[in-house]
Amino acid sequence: MEDEVEVSGKDEYEIFPVSPVRRLEDRVKHLEYASAYSGAPQLQGLVTQIVELVKSNQKIVDEVIRANADLRNELSRLPPKIEDLIVEMKSFMNLIKMAGEEEVSLPPEAMKPVTEQFQKMVEQNQKLVESNQEVLSALEDISKKIKTGTPVSQLLSAYPRVRIKSFEKQ
Repeated sequence: MEDEVEVSGKDEYEIFPVSPVRRLEDRVKHLEYASAYSGAPQLQGLVTQIVELVKSNQKIVDEVIRANADLRNELSRLPPKIEDLIVEMKSFMNLIKMAGEEEVSLPPEAMKPVTEQFQKMVEQNQKLVESNQEVLSALEDISKKIKTGTPVSQLLSAYPRVRIKSFEKQ
């Protein structure tokens, strides 16, 4: 017999039809061909983009870690500075307390020019308040007379300082 094959003891063999195996081989070849010529460049581009994205993410993570370390270093320097500030504030508060306890009085002659200036300012403000009150009451009177229909000539004779300007349309 010519179709006889010698079988060794290590390998296992089965007998089955060859046509399903051939169909599977054809399908694998077809998939290999399709992926090699159609999807491979797109897939390779996608893989490249993913690799670039991972690299940029790693750079960002490295920068965040570096910034975090710098921030920790800066924060570690703060407590001694805060302690120094507290000590300075306490000494400043003690100075203020001591200054408040001591009575410091200036001689009246030293304060006389300042008090005179304040007195003049008070008098001037009082005069301004009075004149503003007079102007307000005069304006109220004029408003009442205008609302009641008093002629303008009578208003002008009652208030000689009031000047009325006429505006002509141009």
